[in-house]
Amino acid sequence: MDKKNRLIFLLASVIYAISLYIFYVRYVPLVKDFQIALVPITFIAIILTSVNIQWGTLFFIFCFPLINNLPYFFGLYEPLPLAPTALVLFLFYFLGWLFYNTVHKSEFYLKYPIFKPIVLFLIIIFASGIITFFRYANFYPFLSDYVYELMTNAFGVTAGGAIMSIVFNSLNYITGLAFFFIILSTAKSKEFIRKIVIILCLSTFLSLAFGLFQHLKNMKLGNNPISITQELINATFKDGLSFGAYIAIIIPLILGAFFAFKAMLRIFSFFIIILSLYMIFFTGSKSSLLALVLSLLLLLFLSSRVIFHLIKSKSLSLKRINLSSFIIIVLIFAIILSLLFLEKSILEEISKSRTTSIFKYKIHLRNLKVIFSGRADTLWKMAVLMIKDYPLTGVGIGGYIIESSNYSKMYKTPIGIPESAENYLLQVGSELGLVGILLVLWIFWEIAKQMRRSYLKIPNNDKNKFILIGAIAGVLSFFLIIQTHTFIGSYEIKYTFWLLVGLIFSMGRIAEVGDKKELKIEQEQKLHWSKGLKISSAVLILLFAGVHLWKSTHSLSLKSRTEQFGLEQDFGLNKLEKTNDGREFRWTRSYGGLTIKIERPVIEIPLLASHPDIRRNPIKVKIYLVKNFFKQKKLLGELTLTESIWKTYEYSIPEEVNQEVILLIKVSRTWNPLKTLGVPDPRNLGVAIGKIGFRDLSSIRGKN
Repeated sequence: MDKKNRLIFLLASVIYAISLYIFYVRYVPLVKDFQIALVPITFIAIILTSVNIQWGTLFFIFCFPLINNLPYFFGLYEPLPLAPTALVLFLFYFLGWLFYNTVHKSEFYLKYPIFKPIVLFLIIIFASGIITFFRYANFYPFLSDYVYELMTNAFGVTAGGAIMSIVFNSLNYITGLAFFFIILSTAKSKEFIRKIVIILCLSTFLSLAFGLFQHLKNMKLGNNPISITQELINATFKDGLSFGAYIAIIIPLILGAFFAFKAMLRIFSFFIIILSLYMIFFTGSKSSLLALVLSLLLLLFLSSRVIFHLIKSKSLSLKRINLSSFIIIVLIFAIILSLLFLEKSILEEISKSRTTSIFKYKIHLRNLKVIFSGRADTLWKMAVLMIKDYPLTGVGIGGYIIESSNYSKMYKTPIGIPESAENYLLQVGSELGLVGILLVLWIFWEIAKQMRRSYLKIPNNDKNKFILIGAIAGVLSFFLIIQTHTFIGSYEIKYTFWLLVGLIFSMGRIAEVGDKKELKIEQEQKLHWSKGLKISSAVLILLFAGVHLWKSTHSLSLKSRTEQFGLEQDFGLNKLEKTNDGREFRWTRSYGGLTIKIERPVIEIPLLASHPDIRRNPIKVKIYLVKNFFKQKKLLGELTLTESIWKTYEYSIPEEVNQEVILLIKVSRTWNPLKTLGVPDPRNLGVAIGKIGFRDLSSIRGKN
């Protein structure tokens, strides 16, 4: 069985490595300086994880909070097609994990009830992702003969951008769950959990230090244009909001470490806490600030219960806990409140910060409704309408950002170009329907149950209970923040959340079996599925996939969306240009398509190929007439171009008069002016298409 498992992991490693290569080439900018910085980190992650899973895990935990702003140092600001660096690092770390399990005996912990909704959720994601991919690819290869850059929404997002949204949104869920699984299989002792917390403290300190340098010296360094404009600090994160969320989630854990650790580690963690409390006011995240306050209240409550129990039982460990630590958290909480509500403060800079001023305004009862402005009437409304129209399946994973513009046009509600629904459950519901919402709630319920179990299992005289309490409070912060954010593009926040969840589960398991005892692998690998649950799960999955496939071929199809919202299906073409004599034209890539209405029986198509080597290596061109959104495709002609001159080609199409069709031109090869001639034009050019003309039926002029 062990040999069989290793062969399975070897095959999985090969397939995954090929997929990772394709992903890397397509979505990671191949900018030389950026690659010089990124590649060594990814290879260290692979090597360390392949050799020792704990070393690799610690390295990943150290790095993922620190590398998210790496692209900004090289002028790479756009979220698309830029793959987030934390995601890229995880994908290489996961490859190392596959390599490790190919060589070593695999150890998995799957007995927890949480894996039932997780498995179902992953299946739903895969089913939704595959069907939604085919939808935006116009069901290639079953309908289209190629994945053309067809228009998918009213904002002009093409099929490539929509498919990218599917990939990134799916990985946002999948990689977080995979990280949780790895943590459960790796964190098997108190000592390793202690190392995780120390590594987190170190990486958090470095991030805060960089954020402080931004704040005091150079806000533009490693920052994105939006944060710079709004005077927000992003430190080493994607943006200021992600930085604020990370602080709100991680401070409770570090505060728990402050109680649990001694000597220099306690001083170090306290310094991180103070610096975090200062920096969060410059992140612009009001929800993170509120979540931090509430999570510290929970931490204060749970910690006080432990401390009072120790006092009551006259435990000797009371000296190690040090009652002054308890007083510190009370002081920290009081400081936060004073900074929020006092008009004059010692830290006047904090009082005047954008976060504080807006928070103080919104905290008044008469202004509570402002908190939801810009979301409830726009982003949330679009998500609710999607759930209403597609209650079982949603619009498909990654589909919210695509369909939101269509719904915006349908209901005349301007929303701009959103990144997400700005509410986690609504985001899930809009893309995966009520099935997705129920599974997510089930997962969260199992997390809440494990919080209680772990809290009860760890004795009060165990100082690690404070780390557990900090992790629980951090998870509460996440639950609160995702009511107004989703962090679809901020993978570092999802990894932080699942790391804390993994610690909560692992600490409960360690307390149950003892620090040195390990559960038998055979016992842990088994997850009991009752016959009824298996049948109901299979029916649910088949129903979900069947309904989503039906909707994707009907109301959600590109054909339906094109007709409903009047999308102009011009694809594979560059912007309009003019020759010196005023002729208008557009360059194709390897293909080009444009929607036209056939006005007369004869169509006139001016073409030009400008390849420098066209005489010795002619260009072959095929011209098609596409009807009924690729259900019918008619070949008008095959051309061989040997000269770089404009020439008009004419074809008789009397049966298509007054019909709207797609004129599709496919070119045998392209050329790149920058690479070939050194001119500043990086495009891959096919042929130039002039203005399409029509005339009445007569003798066809020109040479076809």
